[in-house]
Amino acid sequence: MNKKEMTENSTNSTRNRQKRAFLQSLKSGVTIKEASDAAGIDRTTVWLWRKKWKGFNNKIFSIIDSRTQTVEDALYGSALSGNVAAQIFWLKNRAKDRWKDRFEHEITERRIIVIGEDKKDDGK
Repeated sequence: MNKKEMTENSTNSTRNRQKRAFLQSLKSGVTIKEASDAAGIDRTTVWLWRKKWKGFNNKIFSIIDSRTQTVEDALYGSALSGNVAAQIFWLKNRAKDRWKDRFEHEITERRIIVIGEDKKDDGK
């Protein structure tokens, strides 16, 4: 193995270790910034890696999606326990067609009525 290959292997090894540390930290519930700090990398590096390696990006999305599901489950549990705000939020977001504050109406005809003017249209 030549010097260039050894350097490249060392860089890849360090990068893979940093990626694993970042993902492990992110799984613990911290923010992306905090996970970056814990892995000893800049947040910008994480964004560059996400663009470059789809698998890494997918792992991050999976972790974030898991968090979202946890919050959804907690919201649902709160709604079932009688939390009215949680019930309203759940219904407005899950049954939008039946639970919304505004209704949209389509207006198909337009009339203009001018009050106080009594003029004939001469066609001029």
